Amino acid sequence: MGELKQVSEQQQSLVERVKSLGEQVYLANLGLVAKAEEEGKKQYDRLLAVGTESRAEKAADTPTPMLLVAGLVQVLITEVDKLTADNLKQQAETVKQRLSTLKVVEEGQKLFDELVAAGEKRKAA
Repeated sequence: MGELKQVSEQQQSLVERVKSLGEQVYLANLGLVAKAEEEGKKQYDRLLAVGTESRAEKAADTPTPMLLVAGLVQVLITEVDKLTADNLKQQAETVKQRLSTLKVVEEGQKLFDELVAAGEKRKAA
């Protein structure tokens, strides 16, 4: 009879652990959505500012989509100008160095924990 009780307790423990992990994954997904919304807003504001600046016009004088396109074009031109052969080689070496020293598991856990925390904040809101 003691073995059945032990098996039952193990099953209950497993169920609780699965529920806990499920909740963490749910919160991580909420955190991911919150971070994506935040990053999208930042990029939108950045493109709008660059577009407004490059057109040297007030935002009220030009429709917002036009300013966003102008900002995107200006950002793309700037980025293309930066991509020289030497710059690409240097970036490739930097990436190789980072990859060789990257601690994937620790970084993944850190990101997951950040997403869970962001999800908890979003759920509370």
